[in-house]
Amino acid sequence: MIENFFMGGDNSLIGTITSILFFLFIIFYQKIMMLQTIWRAEKDLKKLDEYTKKAEGYVMQCISKKPNKKLKHDVRNFMNFFISTPVDVDPYGILNKIEHVMNQSERRFNYFVDTIAPNHNAAEKANLKFGLIGALGVFEIYKVVRHLIITVKKSNNIQMAFILQMYLPLLLKMAKGNVKATQAFVKGIPIGDAIGPMVAASFKTENGEEVAKDVLVSKETIEGKTVFVMKAKGPGASLGKIGKAVEEIRERESIEHIITVDAAGKMEGEITGSIAEGVGVMMGGVGVERSKIEEVALKHDLPLDGIAIKMGVMEASATLPEKVYKAQEPARDITKRLIKEAKNGNILLLGVGNSCGIGNTKSSLNGLDVKLKP
Repeated sequence: MIENFFMGGDNSLIGTITSILFFLFIIFYQKIMMLQTIWRAEKDLKKLDEYTKKAEGYVMQCISKKPNKKLKHDVRNFMNFFISTPVDVDPYGILNKIEHVMNQSERRFNYFVDTIAPNHNAAEKANLKFGLIGALGVFEIYKVVRHLIITVKKSNNIQMAFILQMYLPLLLKMAKGNVKATQAFVKGIPIGDAIGPMVAASFKTENGEEVAKDVLVSKETIEGKTVFVMKAKGPGASLGKIGKAVEEIRERESIEHIITVDAAGKMEGEITGSIAEGVGVMMGGVGVERSKIEEVALKHDLPLDGIAIKMGVMEASATLPEKVYKAQEPARDITKRLIKEAKNGNILLLGVGNSCGIGNTKSSLNGLDVKLKP
């Protein structure tokens, strides 16, 4: 019986070969899968290396058309820059710690940009800084994937290999998005996240006053009401110290209502450029600036209305999509309705997001559609 099982009856040779192959497959299946997974991962690692070089190239070209060896060396060294996050075992005061670390990070970036591009103007330096941040993001993904591949090889851990294989498509997508963001920043082209400042700028008739670092606010009349319109200073890439600016303008102008406009990540199935209304502060990031605005609203019992313009995660950091650009007018209409519905008193309209490529007045937006064409 056993002999028949292995010899396969009349087809003894075929049965024997099949049985041997079957047992070999069982024995070496894990090894084959491991080799196949590593091979695919290494192919993706080469792509990530290409993305890193591409992002680095955009930064180099922004600094100089003919970068010398020293410049290349300095930029490559800076690509290893990192931030050590504060201890959060005791959450008390953690936001202040995060803010301090972020301020120190900004200081280092500003100093490096001033060193490698001393002849650039303020807007160009701001764009270069965010371009560097994008390039660092690509390089960091490359280093993480390289580390995981080497770890899988050393440990021969099939489970870790499967996890790496599962996450690689997402990591590649993120890296590609960062490359596009780097290109947009160094060229001063608006990205998806710029829709908030764009909506705010469309209501501004003048630059206004800089009430906090890289934040401008102007006094406007909209729907017969006094509205203070605030956005990060453009057209250079900037997020500004929005929280500090809100604290300042509330004390000076007795703001009674806050409206925020920002980009928001969409779920699968939602349409890019669709708009949702809500309450609260429409703002992403690490939470420092958002927390300050919420503290002001809580302290003075201010209504918080929000407008979220939906887009994919990668679209937020890539060149402003046409559907998002066209969402500007519907967003303006909703903003005007919210202003009209608000009770009497000064209103603060806050355009949240990166101001890359976005000027500070309505007139500065003229011709932007042409600039966004591929």
